[in-house]
Amino acid sequence: HRHTTSTCHRRHMHGPSFHPSQRSISPSSFGLSRRSRGLGPSSRHSRVSCQAFSWRSLFLGASSSSSSSSSSSPKAASAEAEETSSASKEKWAREEAAREQYNATMKAAMSNPYEYQPEIGLYYTEITPGMLVGTQIKSPEDVDRLVDFEGMTSVINMQQDKDVEYWGVDLKPVIQRCKERGVQYIRVPAVDFSGDSLRGVSAKAAAALEYCMRGDFETSDGQDGSDAGPPPPGTCYCHCTAGLGRSPGAVIAWMYWFGDFSRLDDAYDFLTFKRPCGPKKEAIRAATWDLLGRPMENGEPWRPSHDNNDDNNSQEDPTPPPNAGVELTEEEKQVIRDAIFKKYPVSSIMAGQPPRAWNVFFDWLRGR
Repeated sequence: HRHTTSTCHRRHMHGPSFHPSQRSISPSSFGLSRRSRGLGPSSRHSRVSCQAFSWRSLFLGASSSSSSSSSSSPKAASAEAEETSSASKEKWAREEAAREQYNATMKAAMSNPYEYQPEIGLYYTEITPGMLVGTQIKSPEDVDRLVDFEGMTSVINMQQDKDVEYWGVDLKPVIQRCKERGVQYIRVPAVDFSGDSLRGVSAKAAAALEYCMRGDFETSDGQDGSDAGPPPPGTCYCHCTAGLGRSPGAVIAWMYWFGDFSRLDDAYDFLTFKRPCGPKKEAIRAATWDLLGRPMENGEPWRPSHDNNDDNNSQEDPTPPPNAGVELTEEEKQVIRDAIFKKYPVSSIMAGQPPRAWNVFFDWLRGR
């Protein structure tokens, strides 16, 4: 069930972006391996069997409750059921309105047909070995699924606080579960649907991705007093809200600057073939030019004006010349890497992040 998904489910996940002709395309013919999975309620079974299971559970629950409380008034039970049903309908209506508004905004801002379908649960894609791009982690159970199914060792969340609040997600239990499961949790927030913001945070996000993939964290970074060594390289889960803009854009930048791709178009096509999405390519090209072609002051890499993720920042960064940043030599890649590592060392990435992951046993032992 981990490697296959029903056709109807894949069409539902991709929404209007899925086209029947895609089923005839073989990723192997491009030298690629397609691996997209959803860990929502329909990942292990078809939608019909899942719904049947859900109804069966409801039926058994109703039978159990009625048998255990036979002395309760039928009218009271009916009133309670109506109240629960009304609350469920209201919650569904709120979520549906939030989804429709979000997708309408995304289509207008991103100029692409892709949609976010939160009701299907986690939907993610392995881009390169150990690098996953997907939808937001909304619960501790999502953390457990990613650890158990994929061996996740680190998370990079590119959402802002307002994005999390919009979807009613409580990050505290999510971060706590990451800590319990030995997962490093890192936030690199960027403004949703904003090419300027993606341009500004791409270098920091690429540094975080590289550190996560290499397991290159300092021993404790002065945060928890531990003397444990750096975590081993593992699987990194990079997400924003829908996994269609900010997080795939950051991974494309990481592949372009730290991977084997010499052309931006190749890195972009590689990711978007595996995971249909529409991150702003011009933002990545501009970020490449910022790191490589812009003047440096006092020996420090130039900082884009949108590096602070301010929604009200109206300042416009200069537009790179035509063809600037579209192709890189190995020497230019090394210049970019040096600039990124100098600007964003591990201590800079980890500053203000949750304490590094600990095993539950050692947390219990330290508390005695």
